[in-house]
Amino acid sequence: MSEKVSKELIFIIDDEETIRDGCKQVLEKSGHAVITAGNGLDGIRIAREKHPNLVFVDLKMPGMSGLEIIDILLKDIPYVVLVVITGYASIVSAVESMKRGAYDYLPKPFTPDQLRAVTKRGLEHRNLRIEAKMLRDAKEQVEKDFITFVSHEMRSPLVTIQQYMEALKIVAGGCLSDEAVDIIERCDKRIRNLEDLVEHWLDMSRIENGTLTQKKEPVNLPAIVARSMDEMMPLCQRRGLEMEKELPGDLPAVIGDEESLVRVLINIIGNATKYTPSGGRIHIAAEYDDLDVTISISDTGTGIPRDKIPFIFDPFFRGKGKDDRQRGSGLGLSFCKRIMEAHGGKIDVSSEEGKGTTFVLRFHR
Repeated sequence: MSEKVSKELIFIIDDEETIRDGCKQVLEKSGHAVITAGNGLDGIRIAREKHPNLVFVDLKMPGMSGLEIIDILLKDIPYVVLVVITGYASIVSAVESMKRGAYDYLPKPFTPDQLRAVTKRGLEHRNLRIEAKMLRDAKEQVEKDFITFVSHEMRSPLVTIQQYMEALKIVAGGCLSDEAVDIIERCDKRIRNLEDLVEHWLDMSRIENGTLTQKKEPVNLPAIVARSMDEMMPLCQRRGLEMEKELPGDLPAVIGDEESLVRVLINIIGNATKYTPSGGRIHIAAEYDDLDVTISISDTGTGIPRDKIPFIFDPFFRGKGKDDRQRGSGLGLSFCKRIMEAHGGKIDVSSEEGKGTTFVLRFHR
């Protein structure tokens, strides 16, 4: 017995019976399963029950309009593709419907060939969306598995190696030459770098499972800025950089996890020190309105090439700094982005090569 292949379900919502029947006959002859409804309320009820793949919606109907139906079905039906049928094929109505989430529009009167062509494109678009989602999910799962496995597998041997290095220093005492001491210190530094990388990986894993930012309470943002600047000031001084702040005295608190937000600021300030030449400046400012509180961290560094900006928050992406040896794990900005998302906020960046970079942290009030 041959395996039964399920047909793609097409839904026609139109108050004109001739349109519904005509579309149904054309699409059924093309091998699709077709259902119809004569008004918006029936259409929404049936769509919620049947979950069609593609919906043709008449833009102008008595009662509920096509735009209202679009808004509801996009929220209720996963991966549904919506095509607007309009009897007054104005560009304005078509653009408005596509702004609301419709994939395409079909002006009346239309031919069977036009109907079949739009249906084919719409279903192909839906399949591509589903495939893209599956690839993203698979990529994220691989990243999670990699981070969890490698972090736990590397952590124990790194701790053991560091203990042996400390023991070697104690046992050897003053017997080591300056060259041998320098080699041991270099090894120790590399081990600490690897430990930092492992901690970054573990942090990413904790963000994913929601355990890193569990503690949510009112957070004093000026105090966070002060802690971050105190932590990074010695590094700025060593690299000949000026760091300053400009904060309003009445900056409102936000709800969040103080420790993780301090780490976000330290990461961004640390990034600025890598790409800002000696004599440069790092400026931290804040402002607020009725909706948001923002903190901006600006530098006078080398800036980010325009074609690299879309990728800087990707895991393991690393820019080229003034000293390649200072480059980190490539996880710092990805960590910042995920922490801000865990707080219901966002992080944005603007940059111009040769003139500096500004990161903006935005918190909802």
